[in-house]
Amino acid sequence: MPSADILPPVLRHWGRSSHFFLKFLLVLFCALPLWFSAANAAALTASDAGVKPASARVDPAAVSKFTRGLLWKIEAPGVKSSFLFGTIHSDDARVTALHESITKALAASGHFVMEALIDGESIVSMAAAMYFNDDRTLEQVIGKKLYAESVKALTARGIPTAGLEKKKPWAVMMALSMPTPTTGEYVDLILENQATRQNKSITGLESIQEQIAVFDELSLPDQIALLAEVVQAQGQFEKELEDMIKAYLARDLASLAELSDQHTPGDARIHQTVTDRLLTKRNTRMAGRIAPILKEGGAFIAVGAAHLPGQTGLLNLIEKAGYRVTSVY
Repeated sequence: MPSADILPPVLRHWGRSSHFFLKFLLVLFCALPLWFSAANAAALTASDAGVKPASARVDPAAVSKFTRGLLWKIEAPGVKSSFLFGTIHSDDARVTALHESITKALAASGHFVMEALIDGESIVSMAAAMYFNDDRTLEQVIGKKLYAESVKALTARGIPTAGLEKKKPWAVMMALSMPTPTTGEYVDLILENQATRQNKSITGLESIQEQIAVFDELSLPDQIALLAEVVQAQGQFEKELEDMIKAYLARDLASLAELSDQHTPGDARIHQTVTDRLLTKRNTRMAGRIAPILKEGGAFIAVGAAHLPGQTGLLNLIEKAGYRVTSVY
């Protein structure tokens, strides 16, 4: 964790609680809001306004083929096999108890790849991006009513409100879209620690700055609309989270997609915009960066499960590139 004196001024008073702050940041940019968590596993439904996004026009075979499984083997002639594993960014003990097939696949691989590497510089970048760097305050931007509702929701979830007045709407929305960290032992970090102990090379597919841009570059009106949606959905949060974890533990990507379709924002344009930024564009970017890794072979790649299925999902994109993709677990 970087020392307090190099953090943005509004964060320096967090120095004594940096452990929680680090865990919060790790979750913040490696997780997706509930209603977008697996939206790429099936075609998006057209809205009442008659919008039919490009991602809704899909190849049914591509959608139905990769619907069950979290660990996938990727093979090609003359190259050592690699593995692609879908994670869920939760520190729930049921999730972090890794199946033997996962640990064996990691042990058999020489290179570990995760979504993004976290270091001191990236943490400072994340922290700075979450806050207004001018005279604006959150209450001024979102209004007194939504501000009061946001404070109430954060307090109810046990999420610290220190520095809230300077946070951007998307940062508050993300905080309310994730389970509050308890142990901080997420699957991604567990795998990274195992890879480190096994002396494997470790790289990231994206930079933290690229992940930040997904939300930070949204317009303020869109950020506010997303925040309002998630505040209103807090009453169903625990049930929705439990349903999602159960679907994940069943390795049921199709059910994850169905759950996400139940939690799309009311504005179809915003839904499509964020889905495109969170999944479609990132999948394309990730696939391009995975390509040379697969050519080298012997890699264990861990990304959020939402990136796996669907026509624009990584499994389909990798198979289209000529690889044999089969479910292991």
